[in-house]
Amino acid sequence: MYKYKILYKLTHANGELVDESLDTSLDFELGDGQLDPCLESCVKEAKVGKLQTFLLGASEAFGPAYDEAIQVMCRADFSKELDIKINNGVEFKTPTGDSYAGRIDKIDGDNVTVNFNHPLAGCDVAFQVEVLEKSETSQ
Repeated sequence: MYKYKILYKLTHANGELVDESLDTSLDFELGDGQLDPCLESCVKEAKVGKLQTFLLGASEAFGPAYDEAIQVMCRADFSKELDIKINNGVEFKTPTGDSYAGRIDKIDGDNVTVNFNHPLAGCDVAFQVEVLEKSETSQ
């Protein structure tokens, strides 16, 4: 297993910024959940000390957007404290303790449309990364 120290920039294929580390490096270990697996695979391919850009199609990045992941829910299904507004994030817990995050896409009276797709599902992205350090972890 490896630990990495990287600088990165993630954009939509059209150049719109999604996330970046700027001047503060991200320190992570493969599989620790800080980076999506599709971005981890780019880091594994990158050469230390070289700025590289990986262009990822939607299918190899965050996957397609699924219609089934868009749910119309009743406003009463939400806690009273929740600010129900377009683009606000929401999180639901299942009886087994799993969490599902979504984004409010539409409000129509008592009907609230929640999109549970990854925010980048269906999008082509560019991932620019510079690996500053790579070290093997002891297991």
